[in-house]
Amino acid sequence: MAVSITLRNIIKKYGDKAALNNVTLGVEKGHIHAVIGTTGSGKSTLLRVIATLCVPSLGSGYINGLNLGARQNQIRQQIGYMSQDCRFEESLTLMENLILQGKLHGIAPVDLLNRISGFVTRFEMIDKLHAYPHEVSYGTRRKMEFIRAVLHNPSILLLDEPTASLDLGCKELMETFLREQKSRFTTVLISSNIDQVERIADRISILDDGRVVAEGTLKELKETEQENRIVDLTLSETHERDFNILDASPDVSSYSVQGNHYEIITETDVKPEAITALFNGRIVQASQRLPGLADIFKRMVKAEVIHE
Repeated sequence: MAVSITLRNIIKKYGDKAALNNVTLGVEKGHIHAVIGTTGSGKSTLLRVIATLCVPSLGSGYINGLNLGARQNQIRQQIGYMSQDCRFEESLTLMENLILQGKLHGIAPVDLLNRISGFVTRFEMIDKLHAYPHEVSYGTRRKMEFIRAVLHNPSILLLDEPTASLDLGCKELMETFLREQKSRFTTVLISSNIDQVERIADRISILDDGRVVAEGTLKELKETEQENRIVDLTLSETHERDFNILDASPDVSSYSVQGNHYEIITETDVKPEAITALFNGRIVQASQRLPGLADIFKRMVKAEVIHE
């Protein structure tokens, strides 16, 4: 399949700090490629590089065959970009903001009105069109930002935390649209929501400290953990000596603790009973499972994850 986005050895420095450190990335046409990482890992900088809003210090890239450094104006016409910030012309109504966006992209008036009508109907926004940005909720502003990003039918769609802090209804509207219209766009999605990434992403890159530390399909990433199992334990009480017990056990590869919940990684041939026996009848609940994306992410970057 054709590759719409190609980045090679991208470095972006701010002073002595490398926000992106030798990042190489390829995104196939019509695919949703998710980028996950902790705050400050370089995710938004990566998106801004693709959008030509941020010039790399080193490296090269091509967007639909256009050189990232030499063809910025042509590239921008092909991109729909949704940042984390809702930035509207506050003196215009939401409808006027959408009309302005359409005019900037040269959409014919009749076609523009038809597109706006279709999008605001789908995203349940008809009654908000004549309000000003400061008069509507955060969720409404985010939906309008999403509509503005796709209004001119871009071939590249760049979404920076599009559903963060939104209610379930708003999230479902956006996710359903992305799934149904996937072939229309090549999408790069930044999301802190691991469940969302598992639902809609074709490929996933894990970014840590400006570097891609893992990349692949969900299946491929899970296969890197196929020799591991996770034992989830809830204890009636915890003791400081538990850490010494876990550190000393040959059956425990690694573990994490949150309150009275212990998440213990073992090799595949270790029976869960070998782990529960370590805690002398303090087990309230125990289960064993295969590692998921959240577990892979935590292991790669040593961070907690967001679930719905």
